[in-house]
Parts: sequence; structure tokens; C-alpha cells
Amino acid sequence: MKDILKYTICLAAAASFASCSFFDVTPQVICSETFYNTEDEVKYGLAGIYGAMNKEQFYGNYYSLMYANNDDLCYFNRDVQTNFLQYNRHDAATVQIYDIWTAMYQGIRNANEFMDAVANSEFDKDGRYHNEARFLRAYYHFLLAQSWGDVPLRDKAVKTPDETMCGATSQFDVLSWAASEMEACLELADEEVTVQPSRVTKTTIQGILARVYLFMAGSSVEGGDKTEFLTKARGFAKDVIDSGKHGLNPDYSQVFINMIEDKYDTQWHESMWEAEFLGDRSSAESWSNGRIGDLLGLQSGNSSSKDFGKFNCNYSYGQYNGSLKLWDLYWQTDRTDSENALATVTDKRQEWNLPPYNYAGNKNQPPFGETSGQCVSGIDKTPYVYKSVSTAKDLTAAPAMRNCGKFRREVIYEGQKTAKNLYTTINFPILRYSDVLLMYAEASNELEGPTQAAYDCVEKVRSRAGIATRPFSEYDKETFRELVRNERGRELCFESLRRFDLIRWGNYVQEMNAYPTWAADARWTENVTASRAASIGGNVTARNVLLPIPSIELGVNKQLKQNSLWAN
Repeated sequence: MKDILKYTICLAAAASFASCSFFDVTPQVICSETFYNTEDEVKYGLAGIYGAMNKEQFYGNYYSLMYANNDDLCYFNRDVQTNFLQYNRHDAATVQIYDIWTAMYQGIRNANEFMDAVANSEFDKDGRYHNEARFLRAYYHFLLAQSWGDVPLRDKAVKTPDETMCGATSQFDVLSWAASEMEACLELADEEVTVQPSRVTKTTIQGILARVYLFMAGSSVEGGDKTEFLTKARGFAKDVIDSGKHGLNPDYSQVFINMIEDKYDTQWHESMWEAEFLGDRSSAESWSNGRIGDLLGLQSGNSSSKDFGKFNCNYSYGQYNGSLKLWDLYWQTDRTDSENALATVTDKRQEWNLPPYNYAGNKNQPPFGETSGQCVSGIDKTPYVYKSVSTAKDLTAAPAMRNCGKFRREVIYEGQKTAKNLYTTINFPILRYSDVLLMYAEASNELEGPTQAAYDCVEKVRSRAGIATRPFSEYDKETFRELVRNERGRELCFESLRRFDLIRWGNYVQEMNAYPTWAADARWTENVTASRAASIGGNVTARNVLLPIPSIELGVNKQLKQNSLWAN
């Protein structure tokens, strides 16, 4: 699974023999005059483009956790400080914002340099490496426009210092260009899905195109034909479904255990695209920056002096919690009458995503799935439970302080259990098949109301979770819309998608400002994190729909102007 990262790491060594200058730190593209003399060297260059994602500033932490997971279902549970992205107290000078911006444009720069270098290369005769780079360039532009609105569109390699001066292109035009570029990449895209999920294939591109067009159809993007965008979103999602190359793993938790254990599900291929991470940062030659499972995961208080053996889950800060709204989505929303009456039917995703425990750290608890009979002699392995919920629907027992358990380190492969490692090998999902099913259902409903095909897509996702769905005949367009939106929350929480869902639905500010309301709920008032959550959500205003252009970038590129709501 880690082949592309191995190329990224080797790139640093290869670059030391090059005689030309470089724009930035590794991974980077090497000048064609001295490199790209073999296919392996071409792969090194392609790894430099993928490598932008495998940074702490990108999917390793800053973008995926601090920013994109700042939504109505997930919040940072530490003391509120000033000028930090995860507290919604950031401004144009916040360093994490500049770092995200730089990481994305580094990927774009690398793509442009690479595409020039390998054009018509004998080591890329079919143009597939060039095609992958082209898609990644478009994808990074999509993320930039999604987060900042109007941004510089850089579709050519920068040759002179003057070319770095570039004004912003409108959000709509950047998104349109990105979508057009992605569509152009379909012809040469790999038809197979047997490659590692860190590499894009045809169905990956189709799934991302569905996401791009669904965002363009949202209320936050000005311009274009919304019906056309919805039609394209549905069409590309249907292409993935009709390909028959992907399915839902019957076990929801196993989808993420595979990512944690560095395995790829060759049977179901539910995980369609992942940002991958390698090593524990124990040496300069064997790591890429990823803190998935360390910051976003079950808290474990082990110190470096403790044993990290089989019955230990390794160190984790566990700094992100699920909100009361997420809890209620699992228990109080979209339930059948029978499930509500029984009050015992548990959504399997809730059990995995919001487990009722974390780890005290000194008790050597067994990994997930181990039996109680397996025990280290004389050591209590009972998990430390913040809030004991006697029955699944006992809402008098507070669900507060529940860590996000989606990327827990208790099942990480043994090689990562040797020390207090803050960096992990845990991959982060960019696109999953369940997302494609729900995008199809959403687009279809917005076009023509609920259809049997759309209903079937949602029902598949819910059935895997072990919960029933009311009959198709009971839904109209509005109620089915709410079902799909809620289902996206239950299924895809903590995967850096919810924030942008809320933005395109036009209710991001409203839902974030509701934090103080649910934080005052009797189930939460006894917990110190309630006030933190209330403050984080209450800080959000209309300007938070977009990020401010980094001050450093404005100082360098005089043709750029600050986003209007951040200008004062």
C-alpha cells in the first residue's frame, strides 16, 4: 500500500545528485535536464505530486483535522486559545492557514513542473503518469477554491519571479476549470482498482467529479446552471455504481481497521482513495507526517516509560470529540417506530465512531476484538469509561467526552507499538464508496424528488449499519433530503466532508452557532468540554465560510486581494 510513499522518500536521496536548484523542500520535482532518465525516476516525480497530501500541513493534520473537521459533529476539546484554526479564532496571520495554502500550491507547482518534464517522454509513452499529475493539479485547485473562494489558477509552470505575481480567478471559474480538467483525465485513467488506494483510478476520478459538481450545485457557489451540475453529479456517481468495481464492506469498523493496520480490502474496494502515511518519524528516512489516531482518536495516557506491548493501544491525545448533535443523529433521528419503541437497536457506526470509553493508559487494555480471557498477568485491562450508558437509549447518561474512535490506535499494527509515537501510519480516507452512494441519492432527489434507485442507495448504507429504513412511500422530497443529509453525518463523520456539506447546503453558520444550545443540554452541562464546544461554535460568523488569504501571500503577491469579509 505504501509504494508511492516509498518513491517519495527515495526522492530526497535522488535529488541530492541533481545539479539544478529547487523551489522548495522535498518532495519535489527534479529538473528534466538531469533526471527522468528511467521510468522509476518518473515515478519519483509523480510521488512528489502525491506527496503534497502526505504532510502534516495537509491530510496529516492541519487541513483534515484542524480545518475540515471543524463542523457541527466534531470539535476540538482542549482549552480555547487565540489565533488558532481549530477554535475559529484564526485570522490572515494564522500560520496553519498559510501552511495549508502552501502545501496545496506546492502540489500544483510539482504537477506543472512534472507535466512539462515528462511530456512526450519515452518513459511515459501512454501518458498515464502525465494524466495522474493533471488530475492531482485539478484536485488541489478544487480544494483551494472550496476553502478560499477566489484563488490564483496556476496551470503552467512558473519560469520567472514575475510569473509568481498572479491575481485571483473567481471561485466559479476555478471550479469549472478543475471539473473540465478532471473529465479530460477520464480517457487515460486506469480502469483497474487492484492498485493501492493511494493512486487514482477512473472510478476515483468519477467519484471526485460527483463531489465537485455537487459542491458547484450548492448555494455557496455563484454562477452556472445548478440543474446541470446536479445532473453531472448524479451521472458520475452512477458511473461508479454501474462499474461494479466497488461495494460496501459488510463490517463498517473493518473499513477503518484496514486503514489502521495498513491493509487494502481487495474484495470490496470500499476505500476508493486514501492519503497514506509511512513510518513513525523515528528517522528522517522512514516517515511522512501523519497524526491520524494521535489527535483524532481514542485518548490513551501512556507515557514513554510504559510498556507498548500487545495489550496496549499506544499513546493518543484524543483531542477531538463528537458533538451531542452527532449522538442524537444516531439515536433520535430517522428511526423507525419499532426501533424507537425498542430503544435498544444500536447503529453499528455509533459503536465504532463514538465508543463509550477511552484508555486510562496504565491498564494494558486489549486491542479491539480481543477476548476478556486474554490478559497480562496481574494487570487490570478494563477500559476507563467516561460515561457509562446502561442501555443504548439511556439518554439520561451523558454521552459527553466521547472521543472520535474512527481512527483508533488500539488496532494499529505491532510495528507502531514500540514507543510514544505522535506520528502514525494510519491512512486517511479521501473518497469511499458509501459517499458515492449518498451523493447519487442527494443529487437524484434534488433533481426529481425521491426515486427507488436513490432510496436503495441510502438503504444499503443504513442496512450495513444495522438500522431499518422507513418504507419508500413515506418520503417526499423534503423528508428524503433530510434523511440523506443526516445519513451523511452518521456515515462520514470525522472524514473532513461535513464542513463543506454544510457550506454548500447554506447552513454552516447556523449549525455552528447552535453549539451553545446543545452544549447547555442537561446531558452536557456537567462537563468542562461543553463550554469549550459552545465557545468554538459561537465564534463562527459569515466570514468563516471561507478562509482568509494568508498575510504572507498577500505580502509577496501584490496582485492578490483579501477576501471581502476578512478585509477589515
